[in-house]
Amino acid sequence: MKVDDPPAPLFTETQVSQLIIQAGRTASQKKTPESKTAGLLKRVNPNLNAVEKDEVRSELKSEISTELKDDGFRPGLIESVSMVFANLLVDRIELVHAEPGKSIILYLKCESVGTLLRVKEMILSGLLLNLLSEVVKQIDPSLSRSHIQLVVQAEDYNLTLFHLSIVAGKSVGFLL
Repeated sequence: MKVDDPPAPLFTETQVSQLIIQAGRTASQKKTPESKTAGLLKRVNPNLNAVEKDEVRSELKSEISTELKDDGFRPGLIESVSMVFANLLVDRIELVHAEPGKSIILYLKCESVGTLLRVKEMILSGLLLNLLSEVVKQIDPSLSRSHIQLVVQAEDYNLTLFHLSIVAGKSVGFLL
């Protein structure tokens, strides 16, 4: 019995990386003070309950979808990409770079200890992997879930947490 090799990917890691960073730029560039995105993000505060936060996330997703459509993104890709960036932006997380290599490395900007801890929650709960997996599968359907992994260097996370904690003057004992 011969086992077939998995199908070749439709896109290279460089192309996937470029699509992700282009989407991140589209989502982030719309945060100008007079934009609807900025207005939505101003509504996000620690006092919002889960339902109110979901309403903002939904409106933000719609706004990002419109921008992605205007920028020429494929219709099938818009839904998953706008969901990723709506979730990140609501939690004050910004994609600043995507770098291809043996895999795709995403650089996320966290402006506070709380934001970094939220990234940790998104990683541990599987939310970030699920969101990113959906984007990658929409870009290249030949990639199965088994090919998509989320790897976080504990040393990088802990060092960033340490530096943010010092700057914020907070003691944080939760490490990845």
